[in-house]
Amino acid sequence: MKRTFLILLAVTAFVCIQQGYKLMTENNYSENHTSGSLSDIADEVVAIPLKTTEQYTINDAKNIRKEGDNLFLLSEETLYRFNRKGEFICRITDPEVIKVAGYVVNPVSQQLIVLGNIDDIHYYSYEGRLIEKKKLKSDLPEHRMSSIAMYKNHIWTTEECLKEDSANHVSYMEKQVIEYDSSFQKLETHKLVQADLGRTNYGISCQAPVLGVAEDTGVVYAYSPTSEPGRLLRDTLFLKEQKENGEQALCSDDILLYPVRFGSRFWISSYYNKKDEDSSYTFCCDIQTNRSWQVQGGFYDNFYQTGQVAKLEAMDLYNRSYCFCKSGEEINKAFPEHANEKSPVLFIVKLKA
Repeated sequence: MKRTFLILLAVTAFVCIQQGYKLMTENNYSENHTSGSLSDIADEVVAIPLKTTEQYTINDAKNIRKEGDNLFLLSEETLYRFNRKGEFICRITDPEVIKVAGYVVNPVSQQLIVLGNIDDIHYYSYEGRLIEKKKLKSDLPEHRMSSIAMYKNHIWTTEECLKEDSANHVSYMEKQVIEYDSSFQKLETHKLVQADLGRTNYGISCQAPVLGVAEDTGVVYAYSPTSEPGRLLRDTLFLKEQKENGEQALCSDDILLYPVRFGSRFWISSYYNKKDEDSSYTFCCDIQTNRSWQVQGGFYDNFYQTGQVAKLEAMDLYNRSYCFCKSGEEINKAFPEHANEKSPVLFIVKLKA
């Protein structure tokens, strides 16, 4: 009886300590909001109406990349090129030939390296001319790439690969980050592992991981929005404390997976599910001013009055700028001349320094 009592007492103390830590850390943020406006996090929002032709229509835009006077974007698995004024230049890829899963811009060679069906890699000129096509591996359904990025003239991909555990006679999928040179010769393979968030129970990631770079250290990491947004503030504060105490020791061969994107000032996580909008959210933590936002409907656009911004998408590896697209009635106040057009207006959010 006494032993049972002591066990119950220890469990109760452990739970109280956990809850106390959570309250202590979360209350350190004097302003923790459930709503917010873009002006809370942005100095400027630039609007670019996308002008298309009768032959090509852009219904939605994602994976927007800036390079010089060019804007590259994906729409319905097809890659397009615009200029910085939003004027249509050309279609890069033919949807009858390739369904684009991701791409990177190589400004040195002025080429677009495009990830396509399974593991097809296509090299295109800025004018949309196919320069080269490569098959990296055989068409194995148990191996797939999910994202691609370019950093220091090397190509980095997130991949899933089937592994065999001969000791236990089981197979499993291992998430990896592969580093290639610009001609897609493999350089290094890194295991993708969940970062330490100070707890043992992690929710399943909602989306395939994408890569980012910590601006202060140059360390490559992976990001995927969590399916447990209610834990994001607690997890973020834990990561912030680790960083401040110099405890973010990285394994030499591993790439860590985090639930937030790291910027120099703002740490952001944004998830949007058109089929289940109640599960969508935007989380933002201002690590300089001890403010945070946990917004289910997204930040309100008080620059152009387009309503709530359901999802913010990073435009670069360092997460300095984000973007979103609007069309139809949502842009009627700011751009009535474009409200009846099919092509959206692209908004580039320049975060506060």
